[in-house]
Parts: sequence; C-alpha cells; structure tokens
Amino acid sequence: MKAYYMSNSRSDKVLQEHLKNIEWIRFEDAEIVLLTGDRWETHCMATQAFLDHKYIIHYYAGIKDKFISTYDAILRHCITLMSDEQWVENKKCKRVVKELFKAINKKTNIKIVGSNHLHDVILDFSKVPEEPYNVVLYNPCTKIKEIFIGPNPDKQYGSLPQEQLLGLIKKCEKFYTNSSCGVYEAPFLIKKKQIVWLGKRNKGRKYK
Repeated sequence: MKAYYMSNSRSDKVLQEHLKNIEWIRFEDAEIVLLTGDRWETHCMATQAFLDHKYIIHYYAGIKDKFISTYDAILRHCITLMSDEQWVENKKCKRVVKELFKAINKKTNIKIVGSNHLHDVILDFSKVPEEPYNVVLYNPCTKIKEIFIGPNPDKQYGSLPQEQLLGLIKKCEKFYTNSSCGVYEAPFLIKKKQIVWLGKRNKGRKYK
C-alpha cells in the first residue's frame, strides 16, 4: 500500500506500530493519506485528499475542548468527518467521534491507538539557568481577542526544540501555560500543583 504522511510530530512510533509494510510516497501518488492533529494546513490537506477520493486516516481524532478558543478546535472535527479511519487516544475520544458521525449518519472506523507524546522523551538542560525560574508557554487563542501588557521577560524564545522545552519544564518552579503540553508532558515531569493554567484553552482536559 502506498501512503502519504503529513505530520510535524517528533515521534511517530505509535503510527509505525499500526501501519506496517507501507511505502511512503508523495501526496499525488498516494492511495492513503495519514493526517495528524488539527492545524489549518492539515485541514487543507484533508480537504484536497477528500475531494481526490483518497483514503484518509486521522490521528488524534475526537479530542474535545471544553471551551472553543481556537480555530483548531473546529478544524480538528472537520478533518475527522472527512476521514475514512479515525485513530483516537482513548475511549472518551472514541465517544466524541461516534457522536460526530451519528449527526451526519456516517459509519465510523475507529481505532484506539494511544498517544505518541511520551515516546522516547529526551530532556535537554542546556537552556536551564542556574537561578530559580518559571516557564511561561502561551499559545494565542484565535477565537478570542487578547491584549498583553507587562515587563520584558528575562528570556524569550520564539521556539525551542522539544528536548530543550521539556528540560526547562523539568527544572522550573512554576509552569504557566494554556498549551496541551500541560496535559500530556508536564504532569510527568513536575507536580500538578506547579502547573498554572492561563485562560480557558485546554483547561479541564485530562490525559488518560
């Protein structure tokens, strides 16, 4: 079987366990398109694959945000509805997918495959300062207007490799965030009381 895989994930071990003997090729020649997550570019690829009658597998389907604060929360379900096969991380996500497909009278093809967030976690402490510090990781909420007022931070990074980010979180005093990192990775690195949620994005989500 020939397939195309679009992902920004660092670790794909979960996917490798469930797709064997696959030849990975460019999109135009693929029979299967495997899509991960909920970003706008993933939605564009899903739309193209759907219109081209390609077989779509959506990984991380069924994640339901308690509060809709980003476009991703909507795009994720649109990708799922266009998919032929839905890969979910747990039974809760499976129920969400079933409800979505029931609404449009379409059959599901759900597989519980778990999560790849914590496969081969590597910690890089090269960015860790000697003095105590807090980490603030904030993702913009595209559905809500936001105004930031405050002093310049001691350190500011536009982006960091996952290994360095996790190293910073592991040694921090407090982790202020609205990112799913507070759901998946952070609880395994620090105590839950060290995680301080900012706003409503991802608040209330639990990883099981």
